[in-house]
Amino acid sequence: HPHPPVNAPPTFNMWRLPRPWFAFVACTAAGWQLAACGASTEGLLDEEAASYRFFGKTRPHGEAQEVPRYATVTPEEFERLALAGRPFVIESGGLGQPFVGWSCGRFKQEYPNAVVKIEYVQGAKPVRSMQDDWENEQHKIPKADPDGPQYAPWYWGVKGANDKEDARTVYKGGKKNNPLPNVQSLMRIPDYMRDTAENKQEILGSPEFWFSAPLAGAQMHMDSHCESTMAIQLSGKRKWKLGWAPVVPNGTIYKEGTYGDGAIYGKGYHPPLEAVVSEGEALFFPSGFLHSTINVGDTCAASLTFQFRDPVPAGYFRHSMKHLRRTGDFHECWNLMGQVAQAALPAKDQAPERGELGSVDQDKNVKFTMEEAQSRVQRASHAFYDVDADGVVTQEEVAAGWGSWHETLKAAKVKKKQHVRATSFEYLAGSAAKQEL
Repeated sequence: HPHPPVNAPPTFNMWRLPRPWFAFVACTAAGWQLAACGASTEGLLDEEAASYRFFGKTRPHGEAQEVPRYATVTPEEFERLALAGRPFVIESGGLGQPFVGWSCGRFKQEYPNAVVKIEYVQGAKPVRSMQDDWENEQHKIPKADPDGPQYAPWYWGVKGANDKEDARTVYKGGKKNNPLPNVQSLMRIPDYMRDTAENKQEILGSPEFWFSAPLAGAQMHMDSHCESTMAIQLSGKRKWKLGWAPVVPNGTIYKEGTYGDGAIYGKGYHPPLEAVVSEGEALFFPSGFLHSTINVGDTCAASLTFQFRDPVPAGYFRHSMKHLRRTGDFHECWNLMGQVAQAALPAKDQAPERGELGSVDQDKNVKFTMEEAQSRVQRASHAFYDVDADGVVTQEEVAAGWGSWHETLKAAKVKKKQHVRATSFEYLAGSAAKQEL
């Protein structure tokens, strides 16, 4: 099994990786330098090139690269991978989930009182009985992007069954027909995840089922929640396209809605990562990540998606904090990033240049190890500061990281008129003249 550090090149079992990742790890065995691998970052913004290095992307701009795949992971491996915040697939990730193998037709049999909702389109009946023949319908998404899903998916947001407003799009009949308790009784906390009270609450409180006909799926978007996501493919096969938060030009904040459903299409954005997920497999991706899906099989595909709180994707937060903090669609999570940055310190008003450790340094040896972390936020804080991935956070690392967080906050103080929505993302592959963006 691989044992990947959070902020440095992973020591993967290379034979389990897709070819691009095998080549990347092989050619970087002596150092974390993308240029040594022959990957071209010529013309990219410096910060975009840095993201190529962090996420191990070796394919050129405009060509998506497969995310790493693992046959299985131990809880310790999952912890490290999820803390790092880089997307990955677990081929046995759905093991133990009773829903795996369920077709769209099986859901119709098991939940006859449920209703599903169609996304994106107008003119079609938006809410249908689960027993209707909806799974064979294809509703064209208006102005669908050529590289995105062409048809609208069906959504069963069972997590909202206890909400009076949402319930009408989840099930019909009285409360006795509420399907959420049954769904929760069947769900299992994956054995590679922390089975804590807060994880259990989040996982059992956030199940969503997606159903898609061939070429149907969710348009590219960024969710607003702060928890990482697991998507388990129950039947069929879907291709995911994924991307880290794009560079935000200096002096601006991207307004909320910049990464709404399909809003990024037609603006020169090229998703850098992708993953094909088949029945029984699970995809991890962190909060603050762009993503879309498309059914690449020939039958209706069903999937289960849920969020979890622990671990926090702190490695991704550290790498992309400057841009996540100025991405309006991520504004609900700005406070969490601040908590992660502050958790290792004695006080939130500590001067940026000081690297003093707080109560996390339990043995008072002026070092902070993961063993000393007592909560999910403290574990995340360790991952946030341990940039050399040696397992020990030093005062120098704290001073550097805390200083970077202060610079991030300073850069986010822009005038209201500078809150904009991007009209193009061509600048990500811009010339050296645009390095000041």
